[in-house]
Amino acid sequence: MFLSVGQSPRADIIDEMLESLDMPIEAMEVGALDGLSAAEIADLRVRPGELSIITRMADGSDIVVSKPRIAERMARIAAGFQPNQFDLVVILSTGLFRDFESTCPTVNAQRAMESTVISLAAHGSRVGLIQPLAQQVEELNIPALSSYHISASHAADGDKGLIANALIDLSDCEIIVLNSVAFTELDRQMVAKASGKPVILARRIIASAIRLLLLGTHPVTAPGVAPEFSEKLQRLTPRERQVLSLVAEGLSNKAIARQLGISPKTVEIHRSNVMSKMEVSSSNTLIRMVVAAGHP
Repeated sequence: MFLSVGQSPRADIIDEMLESLDMPIEAMEVGALDGLSAAEIADLRVRPGELSIITRMADGSDIVVSKPRIAERMARIAAGFQPNQFDLVVILSTGLFRDFESTCPTVNAQRAMESTVISLAAHGSRVGLIQPLAQQVEELNIPALSSYHISASHAADGDKGLIANALIDLSDCEIIVLNSVAFTELDRQMVAKASGKPVILARRIIASAIRLLLLGTHPVTAPGVAPEFSEKLQRLTPRERQVLSLVAEGLSNKAIARQLGISPKTVEIHRSNVMSKMEVSSSNTLIRMVVAAGHP
């Protein structure tokens, strides 16, 4: 189940992700704005002093809504899913800085992206974030990143002029992160060509998390994964692959235990086995390995 901020369907995002996964996935969607009247949607627009998030409507138009209020609505939807109703729930938005309680295994796009950025910055890289809205540059506040070299600019997906301006702002950065699911593979290629630098795409990070979690329940091949990483994955049990994905999101043992319905002590054992079999000594190294596997 893909849960998005706006209205479903979001074929512009989900179809590209499913194509890159090349796995037998039955995808369902629900949008936080589905079924609402025009007045109810208008009431969710961002107000002065509120944090903002941009999303897309079913007619292709964009709307800027209140981040805290839409996050609460999405949390209620996620909490309403029944145990084992879905193999996986994907919170399909970066920018929602909260956990979502669900009785199904969950990929939180923002947690996955935040964990990725921290692991890159902790490695000593100067990281540049491209946000979809200008005000989101000022609103960006991730306490865990405060001690690292992180810069931010803004550009709309597909806008060559704004992307060029953003790259000027981020010229001293070594890695560029397209920090919105709205950015496409074509955007990534454009930025990589113009900057000559590695470019991290949110959709690929999310797809990597989906692949790892579903490989835990559906043992299939992993197309698009680097051979060395794929070989190490084969050493893991299905449960260890699930733990690997959730560790890569930066989740604690307790949070992983809640999602998988096992004890924190069992998670600790699985986590130790994952680190040993993947031949890494830290979670940051493991996350960088997952990122590299999804960005050949």
